[in-house]
Amino acid sequence: MNSISHYFFSLNSLQVFPNPTTKGKVVNLIVKRKGQYSIALMNNKSEALHTQQILVNNSNEINLFSIPANIEKGNYVIKGINMQNKKTFQCTIQVV
Repeated sequence: MNSISHYFFSLNSLQVFPNPTTKGKVVNLIVKRKGQYSIALMNNKSEALHTQQILVNNSNEINLFSIPANIEKGNYVIKGINMQNKKTFQCTIQVV
């Protein structure tokens, strides 16, 4: 996959809302493609703080993702991995 198509895939594959959010809340994730995914909330040291498996049956369906109550306020990355083809994507989220 060339860098332009990877960039396009990353930008359009995941949406999260509400953003910003508060710790201990649940956010909505929209994954653009069907499949089974591992979704992780990552800190600035690339450590996974919370991981969740989701199954997307329909394109653009809303899935729930929990934000841990014990994290600090700040910016985090939500990273997704397609379990079938191992493609990754990510977006940022602010916890206030």
